[in-house]
Amino acid sequence: MEVECIFCKIVRGEIQSKKIYEDEFTVSFLDIVPKSRGMCIVIPKKHFTNFNEDFEAAQRVFKSALIVAEKIRRALKPLSVIIASIPSERIPHFHLRVYPVYKDQIPLIENRPIEITPEELESIASSLRNVEVKIEVKKEEKKEVEKEEKKEKKEEKKRSPEETYWIRREISLA
Repeated sequence: MEVECIFCKIVRGEIQSKKIYEDEFTVSFLDIVPKSRGMCIVIPKKHFTNFNEDFEAAQRVFKSALIVAEKIRRALKPLSVIIASIPSERIPHFHLRVYPVYKDQIPLIENRPIEITPEELESIASSLRNVEVKIEVKKEEKKEVEKEEKKEKKEEKKRSPEETYWIRREISLA
């Protein structure tokens, strides 16, 4: 008998979690056995195990992880924030871990989890929920079009007066 995915149960609301961010495609919540204060997990609502199984969904998870990282940065003021994709055999559901790094808490995978009370978790979750963050990701195609337009404008500026004369003459004759 196959064990049901714990992350899918969190998505469906069958297991409570300290959610700090949710959108149409992803859920982000505090890790209950964190490596550092405020460590979060970001998951797609759709079940899959590796990012390359659904690039579009994985992209949404990465965007949500950026939002969560910024919430952590603003609310908890760590030295830095690390985003990691570390597959888990125990929970075969694609996810990203967002680790705040503090002077006294270096969140290495081999480190033991820190001790944290349910009250501390709720306090951290509340702090993170109260931070508004919006991240706009530009499409790569749009950037390429803008680069081409800039290049064309630069080329136009490089024309000599003589070249400009002949271009204008050809236009007037047409």
